[in-house]
Amino acid sequence: MKAALRPAAEILTIGDELLKGSTLNSNAKFLGRELTDLGFRVTGQSSCPDDFPVLTARFAECLKRSRVLVLTGGLGPTPDDITREALAEYFGVPLVFCAAQYRQIEKFYKGRGLHRVPAMVRKEAQFPANAKPLVNRYGIALGFTVEAGDCLVIVLPGVPREQESMFRELVKPLLRRKFPRLAPKCSLTVKTIGLSEPAVMARLGKTFFRDSFDFGIYPAPSEASLRLQSEKAAVIQRLRRICETKLKGHVYAFADQTISETVGGLLAARGLSVSTAESCTGGALAAEITAVPGASVYFPGGVVTYSDQSKTRELGVSPQLLKKHGAVSGEVVSAMASGVRTKFRTDFALALSGVAGPGGGTKKKPVGEVWIGFSTPRTTLAWKFQFSGARALVQIKSVKKALEILWRHLRGERLGAASRI
Repeated sequence: MKAALRPAAEILTIGDELLKGSTLNSNAKFLGRELTDLGFRVTGQSSCPDDFPVLTARFAECLKRSRVLVLTGGLGPTPDDITREALAEYFGVPLVFCAAQYRQIEKFYKGRGLHRVPAMVRKEAQFPANAKPLVNRYGIALGFTVEAGDCLVIVLPGVPREQESMFRELVKPLLRRKFPRLAPKCSLTVKTIGLSEPAVMARLGKTFFRDSFDFGIYPAPSEASLRLQSEKAAVIQRLRRICETKLKGHVYAFADQTISETVGGLLAARGLSVSTAESCTGGALAAEITAVPGASVYFPGGVVTYSDQSKTRELGVSPQLLKKHGAVSGEVVSAMASGVRTKFRTDFALALSGVAGPGGGTKKKPVGEVWIGFSTPRTTLAWKFQFSGARALVQIKSVKKALEILWRHLRGERLGAASRI
């Protein structure tokens, strides 16, 4: 395949907050993935401060290297937002006014009960005279494009929700028209759970890499994701077959989705429901489940019962049981799971109780010990896990393990109380 079919693209994100670490640079991640999926070679990602000389110098460097340059940020109304002014100065053109964007701004303010647009906001409808406007229907900052020699410059707001929506709605069609011979590589995403990165690599073995292809493995708590790309569909088909065999029992999706999305899809398709009872995770499991749009179809609710008293009051856990075994025990999480399933009348229930740390651990129940209970109409089971890491990591590992248990049950696996999952 000719290199011309893989034009070079670069991403420049602008803002002091990105460099200081005050804001996570999610825009670069999103744009890198989208541009790659379209068929571009993303050859660089960088950030620069809200500074005229630095911004214009960095901009000039990027223009020399790329066929497409995407800038985000610095389009707000305050004095430190200088992107549009810096680009206008670089090209030696004045700023002009976009009436269509200003109407959008007026609509935005009226929708919030404000009938006067602040004077400083007017500049958000401006753009360099040599550019073409990209009207922002999701916020108030106008985007725009500039043809600079062989490079197409695309300037978008830094607010992730606005930037992502504008890219999908306006920029992707524009790029496909501008580069009609773009040819995305054949790709495969493999999402696994319950295996570490080294374990995945060991299972795949050396023969997995006999062909030439782009390979990436991305570990996360309790998970590992593979992203594979090749010019040849046959190579991707071979890789998928190997993953299905060697990672059997751990691949929850061949798509870019979360374990909660996978579990939610299985529940919704079968008309089943789940509820949750949480102690050490403080509602994180319910939050993960409800992060999926439409979760109300299969998730009527859950409870956070942090104290012993609330476990008794909300879930009917016996005070004698708590006194005898302690809150962090198989007996108590079993009672919690059974109680919340009855409370919400669901098909399944998950319950968690543990010592998330950093304090509170003992020799018998050290920091990181977590019990997970799972209740169905036929049985209630419990498992003990020892998770490592700081408090937040113990909590997210607990959440992922609970979802893994439910996923395995929905797949038809037999789960014994002594099973190591």
